[in-house]
Amino acid sequence: MKTSLLRRLSPFAIVAVVLLQLTVGARPAAAAPGAVIADVVVPFGDDGTLWPVGISSSVAFDGKYLYYAEYSGPILHRIDVPPAGGPTPATNKIDMPIVGMHAGAMSLAYDRGRDMFWAIGGDGLSVYLLSKTGIATLMFTINAATDRPGYQPTTYATETKLAYDRSDDTIWYAPDANSRIFHYRAFGDTLGFAQLVAGSPFLDVSVPPNDMTPQCGYSIVSGVAVGGRDLFLDIAGCPYYFEYSKTGTKIGWFPLAGTAAGDVECDNVSYGVSVLWVKDAWAGHFRAYEQPSAGACAFGGGL
Repeated sequence: MKTSLLRRLSPFAIVAVVLLQLTVGARPAAAAPGAVIADVVVPFGDDGTLWPVGISSSVAFDGKYLYYAEYSGPILHRIDVPPAGGPTPATNKIDMPIVGMHAGAMSLAYDRGRDMFWAIGGDGLSVYLLSKTGIATLMFTINAATDRPGYQPTTYATETKLAYDRSDDTIWYAPDANSRIFHYRAFGDTLGFAQLVAGSPFLDVSVPPNDMTPQCGYSIVSGVAVGGRDLFLDIAGCPYYFEYSKTGTKIGWFPLAGTAAGDVECDNVSYGVSVLWVKDAWAGHFRAYEQPSAGACAFGGGL
C-alpha cells in the first residue's frame, strides 16, 4: 500500500485495512484438487494401545471442531481445527466417555440438522445418534442376513464407515474393503431394523468403466463422505480419492498423500478452499485435502 494513500486514511481505517490484509493473507490460496491444505497430528493410540484401538479410523467435523474415536473406542475426542499448513500437533483436546453405545464407536458422521453425529457401533451393525457430549441413542440395527445384499466379509468384518446425506435424510454405509456401499433411510422399520432406500439400495465401485482398478489396481472403499450432489470415497493403499455420482458413475479422481486412508468428512468453512478431512488410520494424521471445486461437499451432510 502506498504511503500517500495511508496518509489520507484515518487511524481506524488503517487498522481495518491491515486486519483485512492479515485475514486474507492467512487463507490458503487455491492450489489444486487433492492439495494438502492442513495436517494435524493426534497421539497414536490415545489409550496406550497400538492395536486395535490405536489406529483411530474415524473423523467428523461440526463446523467448528474435529472429532474422532479410536477403533471401536469408548471415548469421543474433540480437537481444534488446525491452521493451514502443518503438520501441527492437536490443540485443545477434550475427551468425553461414550455412554450407551455397544462396543464403542467405529466411525462418525456429523448431521448439522440434528446437531449430532451418526455413529456405527463396534459391532458394525448398530447405528446410533451420538451427542457432542457422548450420549448415544440406538436408531436402528442392520440385519446381517437381509440388510446387506451382496456383502462380502473381509479381514476386519466389523469395521465400517458411514456418511449422512441431508438431501434425503439417508445414511451411506460402507463396510471396510468392500466394493459395495449400502444406502439406508435414517430411521428403522417397526421392528427397529434398517431400511434400504427404494430405487438406490446400494452403489458399486467395481463395475467397469466405473471402477477404481485403472488408478489403484483394485476397487474397494475405505471411507465415504457426502454433502452435495456426489459422494467422495477413499481407498486404502491407493494415492487417490474419488468422486462418484450417487448412481455409481465415476466422475473423477484426485491425489491423496496418505495411502493408509480411513474415514472422510466434508469441510467447506475452515479455510479459503473447501476440503475433505481424511484420517490416516495408521499414523495419527488428519489431513485436509482440497475438494475438486468450491463447496462440492458441504459439512454436516450438505444443504
